[in-house]
Amino acid sequence: MKLQQLYAHAARCHTTLAPVLRANPELLHRDFVTTSRFNTIAKLLMHCNGAEEGWYARLIDKPWPPSYADRAPSDLESLLTDAETLRTQTLAFLAASSPESLAQVFTVALGRPTSLTAHDILFHIINHEQWHRAQIYTALQSFGIEPPNLDYVLLKTT
Repeated sequence: MKLQQLYAHAARCHTTLAPVLRANPELLHRDFVTTSRFNTIAKLLMHCNGAEEGWYARLIDKPWPPSYADRAPSDLESLLTDAETLRTQTLAFLAASSPESLAQVFTVALGRPTSLTAHDILFHIINHEQWHRAQIYTALQSFGIEPPNLDYVLLKTT
């Protein structure tokens, strides 16, 4: 599957899930049971925004920015707007990329030096988001909310 398809699916997921979050604003900062330090929907959204911001900075040879969570808005609309702004930058990078530029190797410190291509980083951004979107989905269910089905085949055909 191409990165563009993965990002298009993520956009459909955002569009489908955002109304549920908007309809339940009281849940944004409610704790849910998890082993993660990201124990609210707001913290998960902040973490995803911060991760995408950091990895994008890496792709354009900029230093990792200061902690997004330390300067993040607390309201849902601002978090969603920031996510859209960050995604627009990432998608512009992807659209401007050639096979050669996607093969560019970056060395990152993930406990140990690790080599990742630009393609790897772009895949990680979307895969990381998917992981945390599933946590949001599970949190909503634990609060008694039935989130919409985000299966690829269902969203692709709507």
